[in-house]
Amino acid sequence: MASCVSGAHTTNPATDAYVRVLRWTFTRNSESLSCELGLTTDKSAYQLRIDPAWNPAGSAVERFDDAMSAFQRHATIERMLLDEGWTLESFESKKIERS
Repeated sequence: MASCVSGAHTTNPATDAYVRVLRWTFTRNSESLSCELGLTTDKSAYQLRIDPAWNPAGSAVERFDDAMSAFQRHATIERMLLDEGWTLESFESKKIERS
């Protein structure tokens, strides 16, 4: 998710208006749950959001300083869901307009 660029960094208003979000949707019986991972609007951290608000840690949104920590947390949650009978229904990666 992060990239290293040597030399001068320039911003592009066309691409800075969007942020990439990864979304996993899980189902179990008639229940549905989604996990979203993306950068915060100021691009200072990664945010993992679970909807509906289900989380063993008691929080629906968690923030991480680096992508690796965010992906590791997502993997832990995914493993817990699968162990509890949830199934990964879909995965998508898309750009959304920053608010």
